[in-house]
Amino acid sequence: MNNNWSLLCFAMFVFIVASMPIALADKVVTATEQIKEGKVVFETIAGIGCKGCHGEFAEGDLGVGPFIRGATEGSIRAAIEGTGEMVVVKNVISDEQIQTVSAYLEYLGSVEVVRTLSKRGRFLPESVAVKVGANLQIIVKNSGIKPATFQSDNMNIEPFTVAGRSTSSFEWQSPAVAGKYTIYCVDCKLKEQLFTVTVNADGMQEADCE
Repeated sequence: MNNNWSLLCFAMFVFIVASMPIALADKVVTATEQIKEGKVVFETIAGIGCKGCHGEFAEGDLGVGPFIRGATEGSIRAAIEGTGEMVVVKNVISDEQIQTVSAYLEYLGSVEVVRTLSKRGRFLPESVAVKVGANLQIIVKNSGIKPATFQSDNMNIEPFTVAGRSTSSFEWQSPAVAGKYTIYCVDCKLKEQLFTVTVNADGMQEADCE
């Protein structure tokens, strides 16, 4: 009897342990999907999206809504309920959509923004410095009328095209090893111009030596 009971307990223990990685994986997938769905809400809710007032990257750069990267679900709910201009959103947003857009904005709060402007292939600024292991959202604005394609030979990203007078972004984690990583325009008028991301321990730009 005791042997049977021990075997049963052992079998239950093995089953629980074996199930744990699956359960954890499901949580990770759920969180990732929630952020993706929240991005859609941010861009489309009420026909204009949150970005219509808070800016394409939630930085409050349109002079209408404030900076909301990192906003919590509580603060978002309070704004929807208490801000008159938010009535257009309040009338259509669901509780689930509030949860997903909150997850997206909280995620954005953990990501450092790096941006540059491409002018016929020349980048302004030409370089930035970040710390090793930093989570970045790199935003590239194309000032030209025509689409421009950008790529990197050492950042492990796919080439991407930015429409004229528009912006695009990609997420990138800086390596644990210091170095210089570059982006360039493939089809711009000016060739061999680089946008350089310098990765080092303190995130400080290197001084120019004369």
